[in-house]
Amino acid sequence: MIGMRALDIKLLRDLKRLWAQALAIALVVAGGVATLILAVGSYRSLDETRAAYYERNRFADVFAVVNRVPKTLLDQVAEIPGVAAVEARIAKLALLDIPDYLEPATAEVISLPDIGESKLNRLYMRLGRTPEPDRADEVIVNETFARAHGFGIGARFSAILNGRKRELTIVGTALSPEFIYTVGPGDIMPDDRRFAIIWMSEKALAGAYNLEGAFSSLGVKLLRGVSEREVISRLDALLDRYGGRAAHGRKDQ
Repeated sequence: MIGMRALDIKLLRDLKRLWAQALAIALVVAGGVATLILAVGSYRSLDETRAAYYERNRFADVFAVVNRVPKTLLDQVAEIPGVAAVEARIAKLALLDIPDYLEPATAEVISLPDIGESKLNRLYMRLGRTPEPDRADEVIVNETFARAHGFGIGARFSAILNGRKRELTIVGTALSPEFIYTVGPGDIMPDDRRFAIIWMSEKALAGAYNLEGAFSSLGVKLLRGVSEREVISRLDALLDRYGGRAAHGRKDQ
């Protein structure tokens, strides 16, 4: 006990003599702890916000790209154990001709249902409206592309769809859980001036690519607790004869 008391007295003397250094160390430790708490809180907040955004806009769990599949196959996809919802659409790459922009630009053109709202991967409209089914020139573009080129509602540019040049009119800008950031084919980093996401009516896009009654892209929503790998395996087996490329989950989307 006497030895411990002597050590305590020595410790107090050292603290009195080195109080400035001790205070600095305490402040550094406190700053580190505060930074850690703030970082964990921010991460949780962002993670919960992302999850809510994905859920609210029905972000699909599994994606597949095919050449051409008749819509009659959707019933078989829906029967795969663990599948909660299925949505077929048309998705194609197109070259763009943008006024006063000389660099080559491309876009992924995606169909929207002509009647009702999308079951999966719903758009969050920032400006404007959705295209009219009987107006083949009306499109929605992703907000970052419109901002990069200074496009507003009513702006026009051209796209080559299936070898034919078509004049397009922007009637809306939107965000999508599917495209948090957009990277064009062969690109390493996003470039919103050179790559766009364009949404147009299914009727117009199907007519351009001769895909009436068929689809080229598929989104699948899974039930909770279901094995993603098992669903992907069954989906690949079903789509293989239609030129299906390996289905993938959200982490690879």
